[in-house]
Amino acid sequence: MAQNDSLELARQMTVLGALGRVLRRAVRRVASVDRLSMAQVEVLRTVEANPGIGTRAAAEQLQLVPNTVSTIIGELVTAGLITRVRDEADRRVARLNLTAQGEKHLASWGETQDSVLGAALERLDEADRNAVREALPAVRRLLAVLETDSTDARDGTDARDRTDARDRTDARDGADSKDGADS
Repeated sequence: MAQNDSLELARQMTVLGALGRVLRRAVRRVASVDRLSMAQVEVLRTVEANPGIGTRAAAEQLQLVPNTVSTIIGELVTAGLITRVRDEADRRVARLNLTAQGEKHLASWGETQDSVLGAALERLDEADRNAVREALPAVRRLLAVLETDSTDARDGTDARDRTDARDRTDARDGADSKDGADS
C-alpha cells in the first residue's frame, strides 16, 4: 500500500515542474534583462555560487554533459556575462567568473522572480501560504535524495547502500532520520 501511495504522490509531483515553467515564463515577461535560456541562467547561478569553477565541475553540478555546458559558456562569454580565464597552474583548465554585467543580470532576474512569486503567494490565503511553507523542508529533502541518486548513478554506486547504512547508524544511535533533516 505504501508503494501505491508513493506512486500516486509521484504522479502529482509533476505540478512542481509546471510551477517552475510557469514562473520562468512570468519572469521572462516582466524581466528588464536580456532574455536568456534557463540553461544559461542556471550556468550563471552556478558560476555565481562557485567563482573560479571550471567547465567540467559546472557540468557535474548541473548534471549536464560538459560539451553542452561548454557551448552555453561560450554564449555567455560572447554576451559579456562571464569571463573564461586559463588557470595559471593548469593551462588546460579555464576558470569561470561573472562579469559585472553578469552579476547585474542575475540580481535583476532574482529580484523579478521574487516579485512575481511573492505577488502570486500574496493572492493565496494564509492557510495555503502556510501549507506551502511547511512543505518546503520535505521538498528540499526529496531534492537531496534525487540529487544523491543521480550522483550515485554517475559514480556507479547504489544510493540504497548508503541509505541502508545511514538507517542502521540512525537506529543504533536511537535517532530518527527525519529529525536531523529539518535542522
